[in-house]
Amino acid sequence: MKLEKRRYDDVVILKFTGEFDGTNLPTFASRIDAMIDAGDRQLVLDVFALKFINSSALGYLVKTAKKVKEQRGEIVLGRPSRFLTKTLTTLGLDSAFPAFQTVEDAIMHFKKGESIGKLDLSKGETDDSLRGAVPLLFRKDDPKVAKEPPNQVGRIVTLYEDGLTFRYDPAPGGKDPVEADLVVGTKLKVKFRQPFAVKEYFFEMGGSVAESKKGAVDGDANALTVRVKYEKIREDDRKALQQFVRDLEEWKAELKDR
Repeated sequence: MKLEKRRYDDVVILKFTGEFDGTNLPTFASRIDAMIDAGDRQLVLDVFALKFINSSALGYLVKTAKKVKEQRGEIVLGRPSRFLTKTLTTLGLDSAFPAFQTVEDAIMHFKKGESIGKLDLSKGETDDSLRGAVPLLFRKDDPKVAKEPPNQVGRIVTLYEDGLTFRYDPAPGGKDPVEADLVVGTKLKVKFRQPFAVKEYFFEMGGSVAESKKGAVDGDANALTVRVKYEKIREDDRKALQQFVRDLEEWKAELKDR
């Protein structure tokens, strides 16, 4: 990951580019900690070009935001991608950081609305792949197609210690055969890459539909919200996902104490 530092008066702008994970966390955390220890209390995180963040890096930012607030400062987001915004909302962490559509707006937040003129801040290019929630592939767990990979696409809404909830949008204009499979008791094969989980690769496991209902997500009357309970899952994958959920609860508790 690349971390660029700019300054506007007493406001520090940190531009994140690339991937922020456990590999580079010690290096960049020490740099950010040093700025705070030196007296910087107003930080704007320019995260438009942040492509990936894992649980340890996200946990560090949440705890650092709390630390700065205790010192009468604040950390805010500038130019958050729709991917990051939706992910923070899905994880219940949308209140962790005030967010602004531009870096200039984020600086004006600290400057109480005073005119700051035109800033020399580079603009990134839109990445259309960074949209929506985490994609999930699934199919009915049928012995007849046991060797075929999951091939239907949903979007993860929530992760739990024992399962997950995902959204599926049926094909328009008629009865969708996949929709008929998403009923309570159906065995599914699911596969997904959870970028905030401890294990940064695709998880693949079997599960069963525990609940299925229409119109529960984003106000779309046709969308299905499906709750799946894990069944056939590798033990190390189960532990990794359970740890991630526990980390979420810890971060949310941090936010309640702020």
